[in-house]
Amino acid sequence: ITAVRSTFDYPGAYTLLLFPAAPMLAALIVTGIGYGRSGFRELLSRCAPWRSPVSWRQGVTVIAVCFLAFFALTGIMWVQTYLYAPPGTLDRTFLRYGSDPLAIYAMLAASLLLSPGPLLEELGWRGFALPQLLKKFDPLAAAVILGLMWWAWHLPRDLPTLFSGEPGAAWGVIVKQFVIIPGFIAGTIIAVFVCNKLGGSMWGGVLIHAIHNELGVNVTAEWAPTVAGLGWRPWDLV
Repeated sequence: ITAVRSTFDYPGAYTLLLFPAAPMLAALIVTGIGYGRSGFRELLSRCAPWRSPVSWRQGVTVIAVCFLAFFALTGIMWVQTYLYAPPGTLDRTFLRYGSDPLAIYAMLAASLLLSPGPLLEELGWRGFALPQLLKKFDPLAAAVILGLMWWAWHLPRDLPTLFSGEPGAAWGVIVKQFVIIPGFIAGTIIAVFVCNKLGGSMWGGVLIHAIHNELGVNVTAEWAPTVAGLGWRPWDLV
């Protein structure tokens, strides 16, 4: 809502919505041209929390495990922050989510359901592209291919740095890819597994994508140890 409202005052902010929405828009366009109404019905059916033959108990269990895993990983990272970060760092981290434990847990949970990137992207990635790949490849191969596609789509974000002319910038971007490519592939393998456990629902992708983003941005925003001083955090590979 905030992003949409900001476009009224800053029209250029539309690009902030267009970039993450591009996979979804591409999926809708290709489905409309190539598959028609039946394709739209199939695509939109993947917006359900879980799909047949998954029962509601199985679906709720899978989603609950995702939330519990996120809370556990967040706790581990915050314990590290408490033990090793400068005094007051953890308090500042908590304030990003709320002023009391209940608010913090509520905001953490909401972050997995309301993260704009996963919500805008995943209809394209796990809703459309994954089912197409699974027609020709086994789940692991499909996940690796989709992970590489996911990485390549994010690559333009590094192009300004790559061509900035700053000393060492180009080499830094190139070396960085050897860290983030395994992260994209690993994240996609987990997302594909969860999607399949939910009967092909895109919400498996939304949850894993949101966990990946939240752990790498907000949970560790105030403090995060880097790998060999290169600016990459150990959990960039989570």
